[in-house]
Amino acid sequence: MNSNARAMSDRPQSGEGDIIERYFAPLAADTPGAFNLTDDAGLINPPDGMDIVMTTDVIVSGVHFLDQTTPEDVAYKALAVNVSDLCAKGAEPAVYLLSLSLPGNPDPAWLGGLRHGLAEAQDTFGCTLLGGDTVATPGPVTLSITAAGFVPEGRMVHRDGAGEGDTVYVTGTIGDAVLGLKLFQPPDIAPEGLSDAQRDFLRNRYLRPRPRLASIEPVRLHTSASMDVSDGLVGDFVKLCRASSVGGIIEADKVPLSDAATLWVEKDSDILEELLSGGDDYEILQTVPETAAAAFEDDCRRAGVDVTAIGRIVAADEGVRVRDGQGNEIAMSRKSYAHF
Repeated sequence: MNSNARAMSDRPQSGEGDIIERYFAPLAADTPGAFNLTDDAGLINPPDGMDIVMTTDVIVSGVHFLDQTTPEDVAYKALAVNVSDLCAKGAEPAVYLLSLSLPGNPDPAWLGGLRHGLAEAQDTFGCTLLGGDTVATPGPVTLSITAAGFVPEGRMVHRDGAGEGDTVYVTGTIGDAVLGLKLFQPPDIAPEGLSDAQRDFLRNRYLRPRPRLASIEPVRLHTSASMDVSDGLVGDFVKLCRASSVGGIIEADKVPLSDAATLWVEKDSDILEELLSGGDDYEILQTVPETAAAAFEDDCRRAGVDVTAIGRIVAADEGVRVRDGQGNEIAMSRKSYAHF
């Protein structure tokens, strides 16, 4: 996140350097390899015996967040969705790079809110800014974050390790963010009886994902495959099964729902499919061998992580299926959110 090339041009230095110094350098103050954001690159020095795990996600105005979303919430979500990937790999968050595309002349108040949101997210997730870039664009506001974390050598958990007989688990609850987004968009289709507190809960689940930091060690110690649920539970489960060359079954009636989502489904049963495929959950989907299931559940309980067994891994030729409480297959019209 530097402006050296621009500063050497014949024209006066642009406002980029001022933006970096005022809004972003404070976020990197505790990062040894950030060099106060005055260099062309940052340095990561992993602890002895640790691998570096890296991930990147982009969030775009009008696609991943609404135009009216506060900059604090935009910033928090941008970092949260990356940290969620690290958690699913069994990696402890460490540092991140931020690339920011801003249309027109950026509003100082908006940039201040963005900084505050990132600072809050950093404190919550235990990572700091390493560097990045800031550019002007005629298009929508775009934040691209690349996050890095540390995991003991050779212990990163992949998607491709699931085996027949493994139990499928998911953290937290599914579908809340889908409903939260609906509450931001007219018309109001919320069911009668949904309280103000439940509405706020659902909106916040969309605005501010909650990476499962407490799951990092149980994931690393016990799971055979793991990934975060970003595009939709069913679609992401399909990706995990394909990577592992296995089939799988999800029992829809076992998928954990919040009280607010449960009320919504009771009033409109057709919406369940959307909750299973809508995305933005940022929970961890993982498979655990039968021999490790008890220890996994015990460690999650001690860590304060809610996990629910929702299915099992089967042979590849059995395919990937979703079943209802009577064992009948549910035909999903859409398995996940897709950009293309």
